Amino acid sequence: MQTHPGSEFQATNQGVEYMALDCGDQARILQLQQDILRLVALGYDAVEVCRQICLLEEQLLPNAVASVMLLDDEGQRLHVFAAPSVPVEGVAQLNGLRPGPGAGSCGNAVFRREPVFVENTHTDPRWEDLRQLACNFNIGACWSMPIRGKGGRVIGSFALSSFEHRLPSPFHHKLLEIGAFIVGIVLEQRRANEQLHLAGKVFEYSTEGIMITDAGNRIVSVNRAFTRITGYALDQVKGKNPSLLSAGRHGPAFYQKMWQSLAANGYWQGEIWNKARDGRVYPEWLSITAINGGDGKLGHYLGIFSDLSDKKRSDEIIWRQANYDALTGLPNRNRFYDRLEQAIKAALHNGGRLALLLIDLDHFKEVNDTVGHAYGDALLKAAGERLQACAGQNSVLARLGGDEFTLILPDIADNACVEQTAQTFLDTLAAPFVLDGAASYLSASIGIALFPDDAVGIDALLKYADQAMYAAKNQGRNAWRYFTPALQIAAEHRSRTSSDLREALVRDQFHLVYQPIVELATGRIRKAEALIRWQHPQRGFISPAEFIPLAEETRLIREIGGWVFERAVEQVAAWQAAYGADFQISVNKSPLQFKGDEDWVGYLVGLGLSGHSIVVEITEGLLLDADEQVSNKLLAFRDAGIQVAIDDFGTGYSSLSYLKKFDIDYLKIDQSFVRNLAPDSSDLVLCEAIVTMAHRLGMQVIAEGVETREQRDLLSAAGCDFAQGYWFAKPLSVADFETMLAKVG
Repeated sequence: MQTHPGSEFQATNQGVEYMALDCGDQARILQLQQDILRLVALGYDAVEVCRQICLLEEQLLPNAVASVMLLDDEGQRLHVFAAPSVPVEGVAQLNGLRPGPGAGSCGNAVFRREPVFVENTHTDPRWEDLRQLACNFNIGACWSMPIRGKGGRVIGSFALSSFEHRLPSPFHHKLLEIGAFIVGIVLEQRRANEQLHLAGKVFEYSTEGIMITDAGNRIVSVNRAFTRITGYALDQVKGKNPSLLSAGRHGPAFYQKMWQSLAANGYWQGEIWNKARDGRVYPEWLSITAINGGDGKLGHYLGIFSDLSDKKRSDEIIWRQANYDALTGLPNRNRFYDRLEQAIKAALHNGGRLALLLIDLDHFKEVNDTVGHAYGDALLKAAGERLQACAGQNSVLARLGGDEFTLILPDIADNACVEQTAQTFLDTLAAPFVLDGAASYLSASIGIALFPDDAVGIDALLKYADQAMYAAKNQGRNAWRYFTPALQIAAEHRSRTSSDLREALVRDQFHLVYQPIVELATGRIRKAEALIRWQHPQRGFISPAEFIPLAEETRLIREIGGWVFERAVEQVAAWQAAYGADFQISVNKSPLQFKGDEDWVGYLVGLGLSGHSIVVEITEGLLLDADEQVSNKLLAFRDAGIQVAIDDFGTGYSSLSYLKKFDIDYLKIDQSFVRNLAPDSSDLVLCEAIVTMAHRLGMQVIAEGVETREQRDLLSAAGCDFAQGYWFAKPLSVADFETMLAKVG
């Protein structure tokens, strides 16, 4: 039958009925179906089944080839899945075909989602993109049927390509229908099998335990992870109720809620405690899903669970690290704040009172530096154990950090129990600590703040306890003190002073005065001590005894000390030019200044001055705690010719061994020894001893605080080299100092 190019067989939606076929065609169709079903029944894989379908159909349509093409995962391009009689070169040219109006019969069938029958591939516009392919492989006609998957989704094409120009007969049309239909079933079954296989692998190799029960809650199947976690194999639990895993930690109400959720929502999840075969009780996170069968009725329950034991242990470790001190095992600052907040809420609710005790170990830094940090840590741990043993059952002892502990004492009936607890702490700490065969002694200063008497807020309570603790330290340590409003006033005053101190340098509020140091044998003045003064614009004169300790605490002493040194060096340069190169000025240095990188020697050299121009005054404490950095700076002073004086000699924790170790030039007798100096007094004996010792060691002696003629005479008779004090002159301005020098000559 001759038709114009592009004409095609128009099939109905129901396809070609068997009634349109003669008996012979019907028999051949039935035989084809039986052959194909036999392949499927024999278990051939999808590729082989599709190959055999192509070969069987080619036997029924001589002078033609059959092919199966499938869309890729993106649904964008077609690839040959089975085409046993198509040459390799032809397969290569077909692979990657993008469906479209000119993409041949298969490309159009997928693009239009309908059968496409092309009588003449050489002239039909639908073969425009594949015209060369048709010529190369002598394809005259091509009929293609969409292959549909689940839900009618087009997944590819089944095609018969003839080497003649022709249209399909009803018999050929039926061949195409059967081929496309069965290939679709085979491919869907293949996909289902793959998913089933994957599901089986997921089930078997999942790291989470999986258990399947029937509708009667009898175990049907379990996976490897179930066996690993519970210790039970499938044959040990099959047919049994999952309750055999129960650890007995949950009551009937817990399981009742679980089944109610499953009945209402078909789902439940939560944390549950179960017991393994070996008796180990463990927490697990369990999800249960009700699964309905094809008839809509409940068929199975799926339980998926993971062992939370490791997570619980990790969470516990993290929680302890966040809330407990690693050294002492006591609650840390974070946990302390939480417990204090709870205690305050309880006190507010009950109308009760509580006490907050802040315990700071006295001089612990010196102990730590002397015996080493390892021993210091052991001492802190032992101190924490003693305090914990004395703390009441309802109280909370915490370590805030360093050598600072705190105690929350709730539900106090009166102050007597607070005072008893504080004194017990002091007494228990006073007993010697014997560690590694060595005895150590500790004391503490304790500050007490009361809720709601002193404050109702956490920060205020802690601040007030801190102020009370410092009051205990200032009154001699090894004591306890209550917070008082006067302490707060003093603290606010200190805070204002500290803030103003930061502005004093910038606003040029400091100045230096100089106290003459007189040579007792001659009365000559060739030395002076530089002393800082602060003239506040509103508060007037502020004593160094008030602001120097604050400067130390805030570490502003380094900047202030640097300013003093530079002004003193500039002044000594002027006085050496006026009065001779042997004039010296003494400058006090804080221990904190030895921890910096200030180049004091370089500053002197920069002004063309010798090291002999300056005497650096330090305290005994600096030498007792001298580390490598301090030692190196003292050696640098010696090499540069800068002399060193020990200020307030004899008032600290003296260890005369440092006098041998370091190159000291002067000892300054503290005014506490000079103040009560009288003939036959013990102070005179001490002064004479200091002078004798210093001279025997090659040092000179300067006495401080000389206020009377008798003191001057006794010191002179004892051999003291120099003296300073109000008997000679108070600290003077530069102009007054120069006037005095002019008078003395």
